[in-house]
Amino acid sequence: MVQQSNKYRRSWGLFIRSNNGDGQFLRIIDYVTDAEGNGHYKWVAYENWWERSSTPRADNPKTLYNPNFFRIMATGLSDFRFLQWTPNYDRPDRPTVNFFQSGLHATVPPLYEVIDTPANSARELPHMLARGIQYSGHPTEKILFLFAGNNNTLEAAVLNREMVTIQHRTLTLSATAPNTVPHVKLKSGDIQTVNSRSGKDDRLVYVQPKLPESTSHVLIKPMQQMARSYVNWYIRKEQAMNSSELMRDAGIILERAFEKSENLEQYLGINPSPRDLRELQIALKATIHSNTEDVSAIIYNLMKQDDAIMSSFRQQAAAELADEFKQQKLELLEQLNILQGQRETQTKTVRQLTAQVKDLNEELQQKHREIRDAQAELELQEEERHKALQDLEENVALKIGLQQIAQQNRILLEEQASQRTPNENQRFRSAPLMEPTKVQQSDTVQHALTQNLQALCCMFSKQRSKNNEKLAAFATQLCRTLDTTRLLAIDTAHAPAIANGLSFALTGVPAQHMGIPVDFSDFTRLETFLSNRASPVFVLDNVFDTVNESLLFALNRCHSSDTIVILPIGSFSNLRLVAPEVWQRVFYVPTSGMIELPVPSRPTLHRSRATFIRTHADSDAVLAQFDALRTTVKITPNALMMPAEIMALGHGSDYARQWVMPHLCLETYAYQGLEAAIALCQDRGNNAIVHRLTALINRIDHGSPTR
Repeated sequence: MVQQSNKYRRSWGLFIRSNNGDGQFLRIIDYVTDAEGNGHYKWVAYENWWERSSTPRADNPKTLYNPNFFRIMATGLSDFRFLQWTPNYDRPDRPTVNFFQSGLHATVPPLYEVIDTPANSARELPHMLARGIQYSGHPTEKILFLFAGNNNTLEAAVLNREMVTIQHRTLTLSATAPNTVPHVKLKSGDIQTVNSRSGKDDRLVYVQPKLPESTSHVLIKPMQQMARSYVNWYIRKEQAMNSSELMRDAGIILERAFEKSENLEQYLGINPSPRDLRELQIALKATIHSNTEDVSAIIYNLMKQDDAIMSSFRQQAAAELADEFKQQKLELLEQLNILQGQRETQTKTVRQLTAQVKDLNEELQQKHREIRDAQAELELQEEERHKALQDLEENVALKIGLQQIAQQNRILLEEQASQRTPNENQRFRSAPLMEPTKVQQSDTVQHALTQNLQALCCMFSKQRSKNNEKLAAFATQLCRTLDTTRLLAIDTAHAPAIANGLSFALTGVPAQHMGIPVDFSDFTRLETFLSNRASPVFVLDNVFDTVNESLLFALNRCHSSDTIVILPIGSFSNLRLVAPEVWQRVFYVPTSGMIELPVPSRPTLHRSRATFIRTHADSDAVLAQFDALRTTVKITPNALMMPAEIMALGHGSDYARQWVMPHLCLETYAYQGLEAAIALCQDRGNNAIVHRLTALINRIDHGSPTR
């Protein structure tokens, strides 16, 4: 047996949740293939896996980690997952891990969790399952329950996951569980233990990809629980086989239910033991002679088929109802006399009140006429006042317009004079977005950016308990975006915090910002100015708000890989005036739901030890995401390439789609208008974020201030 030589390794892992709200997979089994391509299991779990390794190995890591694991496992049906991973020789303790993607030619090999029950025989197993077995966690799709064994052989019952219910650390059978399940015999050496830190939550696993063939079944429900269901089954069986005359004698039918063992064998599907047959007979007799509501329903279902008995019951009930009806009739006549007297008194009162209402109505009509006259006079006065104000506003607007023209001429003359000065670079002046502060080291740019956003008091208003997880996902998606473009369009309210967090994460210094003059077009000097700054992050104000398309297209053509340019969006209604081709290289960063709390003085920020290196997506993966987006987004192909590359870097996950959809929605609005953008919002693929997309479109089309 040799280890697979291809790029990816495949392993079964057990998800271990940590106290800080995260988690990782403990690698327990490797799936390896021999020279003939046959798959086998290899047990690789460490006995004390929680102890830190002094010399970790890239090809043999203890645990497997991915920041998306905890979010995906939050709704998982099992704690065990089949993972695909690649060794990371730069960081041996951090391999590249993804969930295994099964397909037509690749399936997940089965895994069976083993639960050791207190039962010592097949006869004790149903009673143990009825009382409940101590268990916590989420089991595999098929579960092996041990109930007996000798020497090197163990006997187990094979149950499906939906046959059991787990509540309050107790496992019991579900109401829909069958009476019997397959019975298998296992080798004790094929069962391994995954130790827990506490020693109380150890997990047992069967380390073969295939179970031994089952040649028999085992009972999992106590005979006492099956008494009533067996009687109902037997009655239905007899009704189908016998005439209604034979079915009228309930006693005979119920006696037959437990006299013939072949009936029980037909019901269970197995040959019951004499002890099981005796227990069922005792339970059936107790059912027949008890006074419970369940038995009453059985007897009633049998007796209602006898017409003579039911006719007698109806006559007795009719006589009792006649006496009761007579008594109720006398009581109702007495109540009627009382109500008639009360009605005469109330009639007199109503006549008096009617006369008073008539007088009040006449007085009310007079008041209404007076109010109408007053309103007419008030409206006339309002019209005269409005006309006077309008004349005044026109005069004021004319004066202001003349003043603005004079001011613009003065500014133009000053600009022309300044262009003739020898030192033209003085027009370009930038300032840091915040004061320098204390900086600590962090592992990666994503981790440093997440910590910086937390330190700058950024948070999401919804699901605040998961804010750290959301900020980490935001940082991951932002870094993937920077792998495709260095031009970001961000809401003005959040541009400073995101710019500073990113700049400190990259170089440990604050971001720079600079205002761009109206109609500025000398991009060559601007590009030279940006490339000679200490911070790689620049915030250029007054680009979208003045709709400076020449500068936007110039930034599109810039190929600088070091400078990150952030373009704040102050008025979203101005985006309607921008050419749609601008968005082919400028990415709109979604910040819906983000809020910023007051920041403490001189917060401690983080800088990444590792240099940020651009990652290029696989071309085939980009084309696959491009084809997937074209089915719902009907815009020019060039406009889809940048979102497709971001989706490819995010492996096409739901969160990656939610990240790029606001940008695609904005592009659809720019290329095709409001109706096409609204149709994209309502696509069922966007159900999770439809409210965010609709709010964005309303904000662009109506200038809405909605955040």
